[in-house]
Amino acid sequence: MKKALHIVLLILLVTACGPRIISRGDMTDIMRDILLQDQQIKQDYALRRQADTSLVYEAVFEKYGYTTDDFLRSVEFYLSDPSRMEKIMGKVAEDLEKDSKVLDQEIKLDEWRDNLMRIYNRPVDTTRRPHPRVRPVDTLRVRFSGDSAWLHSIDSISMHDLDTILFPPVDSL
Repeated sequence: MKKALHIVLLILLVTACGPRIISRGDMTDIMRDILLQDQQIKQDYALRRQADTSLVYEAVFEKYGYTTDDFLRSVEFYLSDPSRMEKIMGKVAEDLEKDSKVLDQEIKLDEWRDNLMRIYNRPVDTTRRPHPRVRPVDTLRVRFSGDSAWLHSIDSISMHDLDTILFPPVDSL
């Protein structure tokens, strides 16, 4: 009996110290972070020259409390049933798509803020006086027919005069 207990404890110690299988949720997060790290390394030439992917990935594994051996064993486990790995990678794709949409919205918001700040910070020229809002209109003719009005052309007239013609002051009616 004592010998059997020692054997069971020995088996538990050996299996507890070996690589463990990463849960599906953590595996999804790890794969997402690995893909993001790969993309960052691809885009930055200086990082690409000095990056050792095993060191980069090791930091990702440590972030979630796992080792490289745990990751490799988990990949073997999930690849033994391709539908499991397909679900994980599908979830990774969904998460990255959501992140992309959020980042696009943040970029648009930042651009809007920048444009607004450019307008706000634009220097104001206080030496110039504003011009009156009068634009010449080349020609305009108005013909009334029942309930409708038809606009045609007449000789030059200012918009101010046109407003007076079309919408006379209330006391002149």
